[in-house]
Amino acid sequence: MSNSLFSELNLFICAGEASGDSHGAEIILALKELLNASDSNINLKAWGMGGAQLKEAGLEIIQDSTNLGIIGIADIIKNLLFFIQLEKRLIQELIDRKPQIALFIDYPGLNLRLAKAIKKHLPNCKIIYYVAPQVWAWNEGRLKQIPNLVDRLFPILPFEEELHKKAGTSVKYVGNPSAWIIGQVEKIFDKQKFFDFMGFDLNKPLIGIFPGSRNREIDYMLPVFLEAAKELNKTNPEIQFLLVRANSIKPKKIEEYLKKHKIKEDLIKVSDSKYNHYILKGLDIAWLTSGTVTLEAACCETPLILGYRENPLYWPFYLLVRKIDKIGLPNIIADENICPELLQENCIVENWVNITKQWLSEPELLDNIKKDLREKVKAKLKPELDPTLYIAQEIQTIYQISQASLINASHIKKQAEINSAQTKKQYKN
Repeated sequence: MSNSLFSELNLFICAGEASGDSHGAEIILALKELLNASDSNINLKAWGMGGAQLKEAGLEIIQDSTNLGIIGIADIIKNLLFFIQLEKRLIQELIDRKPQIALFIDYPGLNLRLAKAIKKHLPNCKIIYYVAPQVWAWNEGRLKQIPNLVDRLFPILPFEEELHKKAGTSVKYVGNPSAWIIGQVEKIFDKQKFFDFMGFDLNKPLIGIFPGSRNREIDYMLPVFLEAAKELNKTNPEIQFLLVRANSIKPKKIEEYLKKHKIKEDLIKVSDSKYNHYILKGLDIAWLTSGTVTLEAACCETPLILGYRENPLYWPFYLLVRKIDKIGLPNIIADENICPELLQENCIVENWVNITKQWLSEPELLDNIKKDLREKVKAKLKPELDPTLYIAQEIQTIYQISQASLINASHIKKQAEINSAQTKKQYKN
């Protein structure tokens, strides 16, 4: 392929949230390895919307996606003008730069509209969608749109494959990134070394607090977590707490809440999310705001309690649009309530404290929860599959096929010109 017609893979990536930024970065790194290993002399030109991890991996950032996470109707209304302008700007960039392949990661509100624009203006651009829109939870109408907008869909939940296949989409479940990564972490994880590194006592319970990756989640969830930790400490002073700050949340915001709630320095330690999977693997119990981290905890077989709070004015709207009665991904995959869901009016300090006390006093109960997470959630995700590598290979294959088609078209055109010249010569003779 070194003598190919094109030597540049023009790849557009759009990832709107912290998890998408992480997934996209892993795909770029895997793709670079594949291209280097194939000795193809192909230069990867990746550009688009992403955060710090995608930038570090080599993405040319057209729009920084940090803090673009939207939850609730209030955020949508408040940022509507910004997103309209952003969409227009990205569409113009797409038209001007003409990518050969577009990789969309989650974030369906913007990504599906961009896919529609690509189909209209750049019909030769192939569209790959990773982390399927959750049509089983809300906005079912997207299920009918996706087959016309996406060339290849890669969901990260196994039951989504059949759902989209019935709708006519070219879809394949190739694994879950959290399940795969945690499977690799488990091979090298040493709990004693982890506790020593983080400065904790292995003989005392450790509870992890994950308040979310969006500022709005921090505002509604962190106060509950902090007060629950203080309350639990009164009767169970041996419990250790570790608060994990997402990369998208500024340290100052966490510090302000710790100060406001008068949290002593020795009560709660704070870590960034760099060691997320190791932390989840080492915890006795995880307190979580609903999201991807709930699935990561399940893959670590860590008993978890998840919660979610919203502005009371907008909570009825959420209840109106949702299609399922569960919010936690582990419960949705298992199709039963393995872990408690403390939502809105039930998301109060007393409930977090009471459940945690009960679990810590009944080791057998914790063991049963771990067993359920292992057999009813983790096993279904097929942790032996590496979706990052598969998608990188898919991008490489699509590029090579399009490249071969262009070379073949060029050859056919050249042969046609030769045949035409020979025909004209025969007529002259």
